[in-house]
Amino acid sequence: MNISVPGFEFMQLVSPVGQVLEKPTGLAPRLASLAGKSIGFIDNAKPNAKPFLQFVEELLLKNYPGLRTQMVSKNFTPNYLIADQLQGEVDAVVNAWGD
Repeated sequence: MNISVPGFEFMQLVSPVGQVLEKPTGLAPRLASLAGKSIGFIDNAKPNAKPFLQFVEELLLKNYPGLRTQMVSKNFTPNYLIADQLQGEVDAVVNAWGD
């Protein structure tokens, strides 16, 4: 929007709201079964995330014999993508944030 302000030849107001360049994506499709699958767990190092993930892992292992699990934990290094450690290694991921 262009406006006229005394003492200024030209002033343009710009919206601080950015434009989304990518289309939003949906959730990954649900697995048909957990039989023979591998599940990854991402612990973000918050105080209650790991105990929660361990509880979920125990429940899954108890109810789905043969299920494989892998847990990765975030360290506090900026720009370190822990999800990359699971890419191609697991069929599904449980990501938890716990405070």
